[in-house]
Amino acid sequence: MDSPQLIGFSPITTPPNPTKSAYLSLAQQRLWSHEQSEVGTAIYNIPVAYHLSGEVDVAVLEQSLREIFQRHEVLRTRFGTVDGQPVQIIAEITEFSLPVVDLSSLSADQQEGELKRLEKEEAETPFSLTDGALWRFQLISLGQSRHVLLVNIHHIVSDRWSLHLLMQEAAVNYKALIEGQTPPLPPLPKQYADFAQEQQQWLQGSKGLAQLTYWEQQLAGNLAPLQLPSDRPRSFVVSYQGARQSLELNQSLTSALKQLSDRLGVTLFITLLTAFQTLLYQYTQQEDMLVCSPVAGRHRFQTKELIGYFINILPLRSDLSGDPTLMQLMNRVGKVVLGAYKNLDVPFQAIADLPNLVRTPLTRGFFALQPPATESLDLPGIGVDWQDIPNGTANFDLSLFIEEKGDLLTGWLDYKTDLFEPTTIREFLDRFATLLESLVANPEEHLSGLPCLRKAEPTSQAQTETVYIAPQKEIERTIAAVWQQVLHIDQVSIEQNFFDLGGHSLLVAKVISQLREKFNRDLSTIDLFKYPTIRAMAQYLSQESDVAQSAWQEIQDNAQRQKETIKRRQQLMKQRRMTNR
Repeated sequence: MDSPQLIGFSPITTPPNPTKSAYLSLAQQRLWSHEQSEVGTAIYNIPVAYHLSGEVDVAVLEQSLREIFQRHEVLRTRFGTVDGQPVQIIAEITEFSLPVVDLSSLSADQQEGELKRLEKEEAETPFSLTDGALWRFQLISLGQSRHVLLVNIHHIVSDRWSLHLLMQEAAVNYKALIEGQTPPLPPLPKQYADFAQEQQQWLQGSKGLAQLTYWEQQLAGNLAPLQLPSDRPRSFVVSYQGARQSLELNQSLTSALKQLSDRLGVTLFITLLTAFQTLLYQYTQQEDMLVCSPVAGRHRFQTKELIGYFINILPLRSDLSGDPTLMQLMNRVGKVVLGAYKNLDVPFQAIADLPNLVRTPLTRGFFALQPPATESLDLPGIGVDWQDIPNGTANFDLSLFIEEKGDLLTGWLDYKTDLFEPTTIREFLDRFATLLESLVANPEEHLSGLPCLRKAEPTSQAQTETVYIAPQKEIERTIAAVWQQVLHIDQVSIEQNFFDLGGHSLLVAKVISQLREKFNRDLSTIDLFKYPTIRAMAQYLSQESDVAQSAWQEIQDNAQRQKETIKRRQQLMKQRRMTNR
């Protein structure tokens, strides 16, 4: 069997099954790096429950899904490393079976309780990027004509649009198979690995560099992270424990917001984003405001039918200075969004790696207007309803999602429970609805005319003055060089704290990776939290080296003693043989 070929690399050692390997996209690289520092997290799980009403042919549904796994390489992918770099390892075939959990003998209340338990357990169970499949399916039977298909897939191989596409293709296959026909979906001309390679080439070309230049200019200078006043202080150890609260705007307010947007010639997204940033301003008084927002990343024709991680995150920087009216602010926000959409191909990771942003946390505020779910799954004789399942995590401090459901705007706010109390989040959502009422009633109101809701905490990241102590020992200089390279700073005192200098979870993974390579040591990300200064890390590595040296010396001494013992025994046995003669 030939070794698998890594696109752009030399052949690598192959696992037992036929595989090929490829680059990661930049979005995948960001998730891979994050998972190295947050092992065993469910933060990138995408769990969905599909409620099926009608008789389901389980064998046909299983075959319908199996066909998709053969069609899309990314669903046959796991991840490994080559020369320290992460790669996609793509199997030629994959095994797929659809487990069935039968709850039909339980009462209705028992079924509901057990279903919620199974949904929660599934949503919060992490995946391993290196071992096994990065998806899980199970069919919960509640009766002859009532089933729930639980689907969970890791973000590194999918996004929500991809999951929708997967289920649409499953419906097409199911319809064909149930009618005794061959599934009509042909092999794809391109796969996600092709996109990942083309993305690397595009970024190095003139168009990629031009878009990156836009982001360098748009996000230039000293960009402060969002400074939301929290109920509890922020810890150096980043936590992603999260919760969710819902939001529903009444029909009259929804209609008024749409009418206002039409009258001002802006999209509903611009109107709602402006309101969200205005509310954040009321809490923080920050005039230089950065909020992130997603784009589907599927505007290229060749990506429309592919399953994979295409969604991109755009950091939207708005200017709230000069006491603008809400209408003037909408105009400013609209220009920011338009510029971002013209340059939306640069991956979020490439933007986050810009020198002036590498120490700036970008994952504080997030806003998304979800497209209305107009398409339904066409399964013969089966009605389908679906719902997202919270996975108990929050990537951003605050993430506001709004979607259109008929004549209403509904949504939810995901938040970090280590920072905010539920009552604070409820207050935030109530005030958001009140602000929207004010917006439609008087878009000419200035920001200064809005009530200041809470006294903002100090927004400076300024560090306590630290006397500079230069690294003296070779081990200290080596660690310092790694920090300087990762943090993009010229010098660092051996007493300065990595996290005070702007270090965060994504940078932790980079530091630990380089320290492992330079010292050939099995370090973990937790070690940097335990020893966050150069002096402490150097002492830790030195102690570990001393322990290792002592252990090695003890092994050598024991081996020498054993040799001497064996030698004495051999001499004694020789003497006994001579005596017996």
